[in-house]
Amino acid sequence: MKVITRFAPSPTGYLHIGGARTALFNYLFAKKNNGKYLVRIEDTDIKRSTPEAVKAIHEGLDWLKIKSSEEIVYQSRQKNKHIDIAYKLLESHFAYKCYLNPDELNTLRVKSRENGVPIKSPWRDKVINDNSKDFVIRLKMPVTGITTINDMVQGDVSINNEILDDMIILRSDKTPTYMLSSVVDDFNMGITHIIRGDDHFNNAFRQIQIIKYLNWDIPVYAHIPLIHGPDGTKLSKRHGATNVYDYHKMGYTYEAMCNYLLRLGWSTDNELDYDISNAKTLFALNKINKSPAKFDIKKLNNINSKYLNSMDIDKIYELIVTSSELNLSLKQELKLKLLIPEFLKRINVFTEILDDIEWIINDDFVVKSEEHLIKLRNDKILCQEIAESLMHCKWSKEEIDTSLKEYLSKKSLKFNQIGPLLRTALTGKINSPDIITIIYVLGCEICLKRLNYNY
Repeated sequence: MKVITRFAPSPTGYLHIGGARTALFNYLFAKKNNGKYLVRIEDTDIKRSTPEAVKAIHEGLDWLKIKSSEEIVYQSRQKNKHIDIAYKLLESHFAYKCYLNPDELNTLRVKSRENGVPIKSPWRDKVINDNSKDFVIRLKMPVTGITTINDMVQGDVSINNEILDDMIILRSDKTPTYMLSSVVDDFNMGITHIIRGDDHFNNAFRQIQIIKYLNWDIPVYAHIPLIHGPDGTKLSKRHGATNVYDYHKMGYTYEAMCNYLLRLGWSTDNELDYDISNAKTLFALNKINKSPAKFDIKKLNNINSKYLNSMDIDKIYELIVTSSELNLSLKQELKLKLLIPEFLKRINVFTEILDDIEWIINDDFVVKSEEHLIKLRNDKILCQEIAESLMHCKWSKEEIDTSLKEYLSKKSLKFNQIGPLLRTALTGKINSPDIITIIYVLGCEICLKRLNYNY
């Protein structure tokens, strides 16, 4: 059997962390088994689906490099196939027309809740074809027996069929419901393994009845525990960015994000296995934890920092200028590249470098903070003396370092007495990369100009 998995997001919201992890697990399982990974946009909810959400799903999947093996399927374009199956089930007496009006349906729902019984319409055992009235088509659920799902993550899970509602599969406006459309699309796409969040587990017990009635092959299920926030509650907006592509904009690499997503539920003894290139051959569903994972931004930051420090400087440079749409000259590019290694010692995301970009690329940069200006005005003579000592040194890191040490010795000062002043005058910040490297990269002319600037 050729393994075929699918990721089927609904474009009623952006691609969030949980969805991205589900897509990644489907992708890796297919890769591991030399199968196919497909993407289906479940856009049948016309009122809630938006083009912006569809775009966000594409952006997120493209960024993570987990693209579909074939052309993306849009569920709304398969509508007629879903309707045909609804009527096939009706003709086979596995479904029935329900003519309950809204008031009658509400009464039935209240009665169902009060008595703790599933919804079974009084039209279930009636055969009436009155096309002058609105009707929905409901699936005729079995009322006896047990349904068992052998889930690759959760193990064997069973329910009594008597608790199942007669779910609607075709609405009164002749639009199919998700419960039907998803099953039909999975069959038509040849899906062999359904890997999704365990919030869909209840759906599986209902959808499997459709599959049995149609005598189709039952796919293998793997329901993954949801991701929780640091406080133990279901991951939500208050825990951070909701759109996974936002993490790219915030300065995370796709390699780090994939690595971290794998850690949210998949266990392995070797840290190197979480690297996406290794996971393609090592990923296994039986290694997925049964308990929810917790999203920890500090852990993600740590992983991203490690990836940045292992990357080629040119690649990091491209990430920075592309994300910010900077158009730098060769001179500005050289300065930034020379300073990137210093920044990597102290940052978690590459966009943090943009906070320092002005003093690097703008030769006419001047300090604007009033607090810093007061300090520079008070120590104006000191700045000018340091500038004087730098003016006569040969421009190398070693000579700059020697020149500053000679000045400190001559004045009986310690470096921590001039370091903050130098950083402020040259970068407008108290914290910055190695000051010797900054002086060297900026060059003699710019350093003298900033140290001698008349604030």
